[in-house]
Amino acid sequence: MKLLLTLAFLLLAAQAQAQTPPAPGEKVYSAFPTGEGDPNQMTCRPPQRLSTSRLLGPEVCKRNYEWARYRRDGMDVTADGQRDVKLKGNGQPNCQSTSSAGASTGATLGMRCD
Repeated sequence: MKLLLTLAFLLLAAQAQAQTPPAPGEKVYSAFPTGEGDPNQMTCRPPQRLSTSRLLGPEVCKRNYEWARYRRDGMDVTADGQRDVKLKGNGQPNCQSTSSAGASTGATLGMRCD
């Protein structure tokens, strides 16, 4: 009986801890940060696959007020974390191939993001 009560207590404690908001200065992760929440909270986008390789780009971290400004302006940060790009209507950067190795191979050698 004691074991059952101990397990129930631990389960409730873990559930309560999972529902607490992040502490100030603690990073929050989101695949598509929108800027919602505390304006000064640091939100990070996990690394994304680079368009020119199989590697991942860097983690991109900004404060929520910066992510909110990006979304308001219809912008995002490229996977390499270096440039700002306009979002398409579906929430993705507007990127197009700039050259290809040949019509039969379909290999893309470069990308241009607007």
